[in-house]
Amino acid sequence: MTQKQTLVSGIRPTGDLHLGNYIGAMKEIHRLQKEYEAYFFIVDLHALTTHPKPELIKPRTRDAVRSYLGAGLDPNQATIYAQSSLAAEISELHLYLSMVMPIGELLRCPTFKEKAKQHSDHVSYGLVGYPVLMAADMFIHGAHKVPVGADQVVHIEIARDIARKFNSMYGEILTLPNGMVEKEARVPSLGGKGKMSKSLGAKTYISLQDSKESIQNKVKRAYSDPTRTHLSDPGHPTVDGCNVYHLHSYFSNEEVRKNIEKRCSAANLGCVRCKQMLSESIIELTEPMQKHALAYSDIDVDDILREGAKKAQESAQETIAKVRKEIGLIQL
Repeated sequence: MTQKQTLVSGIRPTGDLHLGNYIGAMKEIHRLQKEYEAYFFIVDLHALTTHPKPELIKPRTRDAVRSYLGAGLDPNQATIYAQSSLAAEISELHLYLSMVMPIGELLRCPTFKEKAKQHSDHVSYGLVGYPVLMAADMFIHGAHKVPVGADQVVHIEIARDIARKFNSMYGEILTLPNGMVEKEARVPSLGGKGKMSKSLGAKTYISLQDSKESIQNKVKRAYSDPTRTHLSDPGHPTVDGCNVYHLHSYFSNEEVRKNIEKRCSAANLGCVRCKQMLSESIIELTEPMQKHALAYSDIDVDDILREGAKKAQESAQETIAKVRKEIGLIQL
């Protein structure tokens, strides 16, 4: 039997996960956990770079685990753990990697520049070194594949560059990861500007925890086709022509989309009804996930994280032992 390749994927516990997070990081969980030796982790250490409040880390970590479980992650098929449970191994590997990573390249990293602008009062060493810590997350399990959004591809390239430098000094120790950007997932904001993000306000995104009523109210106010001012005007049901249709392209099935295209273009479907149809599609997706997620108590979640940590530590310690040996450190 062919040995499965290793996949590593992390998500930040920074509050309510939304539909953009689902499309970008969770939608393919069913397939990925079957095809790969998969490690899914909650990046609570990374979260400290921009969300350092102690009282929020633990509940948000648990909520992120529940969202993963609701989206279909099976702890019996994949390993799920909190990044902090590998703090010793990750921090040690991060230290070794930092010795070969030029600081100038980190300062030029586009995501660092963006985060520095967003959090100008909290530009720390940890924020600068974020890509190196991210690389350690990949190397600690020998990741072959890392699912990322288009804006994170630069971190894959940085990790690959670090691996090349490290391997040239110490031998072929680190596996060069490959990013998995299967489809550009820029789920649009309900407000019509940019992609769905918590930074734009609660009214512009739909949380995976939003109630049926909340979803209906938010979608009802969503920005739609700016050129259609009257019901008798033909609409423009395309990704570029209508923000609501753009959302349909992610959450409604082909039959619904074709119905909208045909009727909207002929002015036989109003925006109110079109938004109702979008609400129905989103609720059809989120309600089963919410029901499944809520079946897990805090104790259940902690047990899952504890078991996942044991599996992850075995893999991480094997990597660290190999790295120490090749670097030439004394191991007593």
